[in-house]
Amino acid sequence: MTELINSKDIDIKTKIIAKQIAAEHKGDKTPVVMIGLLKGAFMFYSDLVRNMDIDVEVDFMRVKSYVAKNKQGDIQILKDLETPIKGKHVYIVDDILDSGNTMAALIDYLGIKWPKTLNIVTCLKRKNTPFNIKNYKLVEGNQYHCFEIDSEWVVGYGMDNDKGHCRNYKSIFAL
Repeated sequence: MTELINSKDIDIKTKIIAKQIAAEHKGDKTPVVMIGLLKGAFMFYSDLVRNMDIDVEVDFMRVKSYVAKNKQGDIQILKDLETPIKGKHVYIVDDILDSGNTMAALIDYLGIKWPKTLNIVTCLKRKNTPFNIKNYKLVEGNQYHCFEIDSEWVVGYGMDNDKGHCRNYKSIFAL
């Protein structure tokens, strides 16, 4: 394993994005809903929400897309939202924006619930991922990420290996 991003850099970038999102909603009476995608985003999500100095609603979804290391399958929603999102600013928080398939499916799924805005926040984004939320006419929103990476498989900071281990590492490592 090789350390790609250390815990200090993760902490700094996460705080910057949290403050940026919070600043965009200061004085806005529209509720903000932060949706954490389980299991991979739990650490990033927790740190992000904890560093926002505005009131937010929190909820989680469990979406499965990988059937094996580096192999995507059909998108499955294993746990749905419990919070209504109609007319609210919604942020989908994930560990990594990889192919964009999961995010595209979620935007289609959540977009029909009529959020005011639908935004994406990820800790990591693959450099060559063509996905861009601006391509979706159904929703209005922004896209944020802390770091860009190449094609390496990563673990740590919520992300696991093919045995379900390494999620508890404070830094992000390439296998």
